[in-house]
Amino acid sequence: MNVSASCVFFFCFFFVLFSACNRPDETEVLWREITIPTADRLEGVYFLNDTVGHLVGGIAYQQGIHLVTYDGGRSWEKSDFSNTIYDFTPLDNGEVVQVGFSGLRRKVNREEGWFTQGFPTLNDVPPFNAVSKGINGHLLVGGGIAFENGIILQLNENFQVVTLDTFPAEISDLVYVDPTRAVAVGYGIVLHSTNGGTSWTRLPVYNDFFKSVHFPTPETGYMVGFSGSILKSKDGGLTWSVQRDGNKITVSDQPFRSVFFADEVKGFAVGDGGLCWMTTDGGENWEKVTNLPDRHFYDVFIRNQKVYIAGDQGTLLQLELP
Repeated sequence: MNVSASCVFFFCFFFVLFSACNRPDETEVLWREITIPTADRLEGVYFLNDTVGHLVGGIAYQQGIHLVTYDGGRSWEKSDFSNTIYDFTPLDNGEVVQVGFSGLRRKVNREEGWFTQGFPTLNDVPPFNAVSKGINGHLLVGGGIAFENGIILQLNENFQVVTLDTFPAEISDLVYVDPTRAVAVGYGIVLHSTNGGTSWTRLPVYNDFFKSVHFPTPETGYMVGFSGSILKSKDGGLTWSVQRDGNKITVSDQPFRSVFFADEVKGFAVGDGGLCWMTTDGGENWEKVTNLPDRHFYDVFIRNQKVYIAGDQGTLLQLELP
């Protein structure tokens, strides 16, 4: 079949036109880099307030790190581990919990060391990628490896396993939406629970490696995927609308790894190669931040109008929320 030159021209013209329509506006922001005593990859950042903050990360199969500051980032205390740490959360009783390639560890207070929480009844558990705190000290822990072997554990306040569910796809992130509802996402999989993680329903949402999910309110949530998808929920994660379809031929690849919103409308999504998008209208429109370092960003967190972005090469950036 012969295709005329004019047909090729119009196809290319409309392809470029549609691609341009999917590009966000570009902007620049004020930012500063906080000096960190490591050049390792930072997988997670969490600030309890303006002075107390935590960083986790490491080098896969080699070492893990957990850094904590009590003075807003001017100085850091460092703990070393045998393998990468992926996520962290504080508990209501003052303890802190981290999860990673070697399981779950907890720390009672600043002076105590880290305690490795074993699960004697579990064998060959894949790495834990995410942890979320619920009511009464309950936790959800999710993980998997090589895009499969997905697992979600529900733990009680004594770190005992209440339920254990396995899935055909890796779980990359999960979150308690409220005391009873929870959402988990991963490699082409989105799950919803209405009983605190005791059981899960798989939702008809596919076609991306969903890396991160966040709910600034019990009803409004966002998730992003490594192919560039952005989705939004207005009903606590039961249904999702596509704001950006990363699989469309007219949409450029955007390898998102983390999303976080300060409220229902103001949020950031970050990823590889200095990728940073922000929105101030609930994701209806996004702006691409163009003046950040060209490094891979693995996590974004917002507290008290401050935006923290963690990434490779020991990167920790601080931006002001617009």
